[in-house]
Order: sequence, then C-alpha cells, then structure tokens
Amino acid sequence: MLPGLTEVQEWTTAGGVPLMSAVIPADHHQVWRQLRAEHRHTGWYPLLTWGAAVVAEDSFEYSNDIQGPEALARALEVDPAERMELLTRSVIGWGLEEYPGSEIEEFREHDPELLAAELVPVTTRPPGRRIYTSAEGEYEVLLVQATAGYEIPALVPGLIRPANWFGAEWHPDLTIEDHVAVYRLWHHKYGADLYFAGGSQLELAVTRPPVTPLETAKCAIEQWVYCGDLAQKLGDPVDVARRQAPADHWSFWWD
Repeated sequence: MLPGLTEVQEWTTAGGVPLMSAVIPADHHQVWRQLRAEHRHTGWYPLLTWGAAVVAEDSFEYSNDIQGPEALARALEVDPAERMELLTRSVIGWGLEEYPGSEIEEFREHDPELLAAELVPVTTRPPGRRIYTSAEGEYEVLLVQATAGYEIPALVPGLIRPANWFGAEWHPDLTIEDHVAVYRLWHHKYGADLYFAGGSQLELAVTRPPVTPLETAKCAIEQWVYCGDLAQKLGDPVDVARRQAPADHWSFWWD
C-alpha cells in the first residue's frame, strides 16, 4: 500500500476473496497508476469504487454460485471473441424483434466495414472520457486479489450492475461471464483495464486504443453492443468511433 493513503480496511467477500481498501486524499489517477504498476508484484488489483466493508457486505446479497474462484474458473472458459459475437447477435436480434421491417437500416451500423468507411486513421487522439472520476477530492480505492482486472466481475459481485441492456430472448441479459469476456477481450486487444466501477457507471484506462479505421469501427461497435446507452452520452456508433474508441480512457453508463 502506498504511503499517504488513509482509512485502510481489510475484509473478505462471501466467496472468500480478500479485499483491502483505503481513501486517496488527492491525485487519485496517479495513485491508481502506481498501484496498477505494482500489481504484478503484489497481486492486489486497484479499482476506484466503494470501500472494502461495503463491497464485502454487499457480496452476501449474491449467491456463491456467481462469485469467487469457481465462478471465475467458469468465466475464463468462455472464449472472449466468441462471446462478443454472441452479444452482438443478441443485441441485433432484440432490435429486429422490436423494430422489424422498415427500421432494419438502423442495425447496419453494426457492420464494421460500413462504419470504417466513415472514419479516417487516428492521428490525434480525442481526450480521455473520465466522466465519473474527473472531479478533485477524496476517492476510495479497492484492492482485490486478482491476476487481472477483468477477473473482478466474477470474484466480486455487484460492482457492475448494468440496467437496461436488452438482448434477444435467447440471451436477454448480461451475465458475469459476459463482463469477464468483454473486459478480457478489450484488455488483450486494446490494453484496457478496469479503473472505476459504480454499479451502472464504469471507466476503463486504455494503453493501446485502436488506430486504423477498421480497428476503431470494430471497437466502437463492441462498445455500443456492450452499452447501448452510449447513445445518450455520445450518439451513434460513428460518434463512439470518433470520440471515445480512440481515446485512452473510456466511460460507460447504463440508464
């Protein structure tokens, strides 16, 4: 733990996952980066969110079947790319059920080649979107014993609770395995790491955002599939491709 952090807590979740947390008095982004750099040595992954006591207590509201090491092992059996394809089909399937016939054109925006034709290679990155952590002041950092940040949704339940995600009848809601697969995919493709989780609010820090039009288009569509409410914050997939996908910090929100 870094010097200067206060109110250190140690707890364990209902699934047996050790937690620590502390209050960051200032410069939370720098502290997160330092803790993230030390993760490879300490095994403690940092996430800006609620304190360990709150998170551990909340974990008892969830079944042990969806949290802890065994839940993580099941989630890691899922192929991330295949799961993203499944989620895309589910979102499009729901859309075609809700808007049949003449409004099918809306879902052409999920074609990466069509979207890429509207983009140019990234030469200047847009500013990172720190929607929920841009303010100064105290933040709490939760430290989770995890090999990677993408494991956390399976290890610690309730940190990410997306509302109003709609899929087809055969996959109507996002699951723990979905979250792990999406973050795992983005970590390997773009160097994206969990940064902030607040239930329906989420931020990722990104070290290798996409550059080419096709890469950017694919990334934007993946984000749109995962969080359709980006429409309220950014606009259409082309807006996500121009304003968020190429940035080094991504924000998501479910209404």
